[in-house]
Amino acid sequence: MENKNTEITNDILSVGRVLIAVIRAQIRGEIYQFPENTDFPKIYKLSEKHRVTPLVAPSVIADANVSDEIKAVFKKELFRSAARHTAQEKEAEELSELFVKSGIKHCFLKGTKVSKYYDNPDMRFMLDMDVLIEPGKAEDAKKILVERGYKYENYEDAKDAGYVKKPFLNFELHKELKYDYDKGYDYYKGAFERMVISENGYTMNMTDEDFYVYILSHSAHHFESAGTGIKSIVDHYYLNKKLKPECDSKILEKALEETGLTVFNNKMNELIECWFGDKPFNDAVNETTDYIILSGVFGTEANYYLSGIIRGEYTEKKSSYFLTRLFLPMHLMKKRYPILKKLPFLLPVMWVVRILSSFSGRKKYAEEAKTVNSVDTEAKNRQVEFLKRHGL
Repeated sequence: MENKNTEITNDILSVGRVLIAVIRAQIRGEIYQFPENTDFPKIYKLSEKHRVTPLVAPSVIADANVSDEIKAVFKKELFRSAARHTAQEKEAEELSELFVKSGIKHCFLKGTKVSKYYDNPDMRFMLDMDVLIEPGKAEDAKKILVERGYKYENYEDAKDAGYVKKPFLNFELHKELKYDYDKGYDYYKGAFERMVISENGYTMNMTDEDFYVYILSHSAHHFESAGTGIKSIVDHYYLNKKLKPECDSKILEKALEETGLTVFNNKMNELIECWFGDKPFNDAVNETTDYIILSGVFGTEANYYLSGIIRGEYTEKKSSYFLTRLFLPMHLMKKRYPILKKLPFLLPVMWVVRILSSFSGRKKYAEEAKTVNSVDTEAKNRQVEFLKRHGL
């Protein structure tokens, strides 16, 4: 079984290296020649998992040795990506106008801004549109979304709330930029006051330095908690190339220090120099590259569990894992059920809610059981050291 798992892992890593090489060629304006006997269904599957199919598609379509059937699949994804980006961009502009008319100060975040730094913005996949709303205006903003046809996605915490408008418009309404356990939480508590306000008095933008570090911190959050994918490294490449030169180097350096991300930034810089530049790979870069390829865009259950043990959220004892998973302590329950912040005496009730919801997620818990049984103390220690080397 172990040999079979190793074989699968090596296969994923091999396909992932091809993806990185293809994206490198795309970024550099070079022609990429796929290796002989390339398994294109696997290329497609992994590129979808990392949400980088639009970046891979042009090279597949241009290769004379690729079948018309395979090309058609990638062409379809390229068209869908362009259509999705156009719809999201239009929606963001119209929502911004509605917020301005309602007197709501707001700042669009993440993908809506990152894509503008890409050579071809519609090649940057974006799942959610994120916007930060000024304190005290969240309810007004929610009303606008509902009136526009969005439906509450049934999740809300101290940081944001999710809304959906089919077929593919997802919206996250932010009250905070970071969770209180994230790197840079204290630093970004003051980001709203540092923002640049447009002439209309309501549309806001982060300073260049704050935005660079904010996106880096978002990648670091995922890298640390479960793993992050290839797309986040492409984001870092474009921000490093196009945004960083606009930053004040001293302010940026200070922001990286205050958020504890100096080492992580250096690691990401080295990674893009090897992936998309001409710097040779070394053992450390190979290790990080493998971690990213295996993580996919949202990370893995194993990484999430290991990081949970490291943070003290989960127990290392397999026999009591699921009890602690269901009966989380108050500080963690507050993150998942914000009502406990106002009504802490409802903790036993919310434990019952978790138990009842676990029945509908039996399959997920079964997968977690496999993960828990596959993790040992040695694996935890390796993860601790790996994250330390990245400043996390």
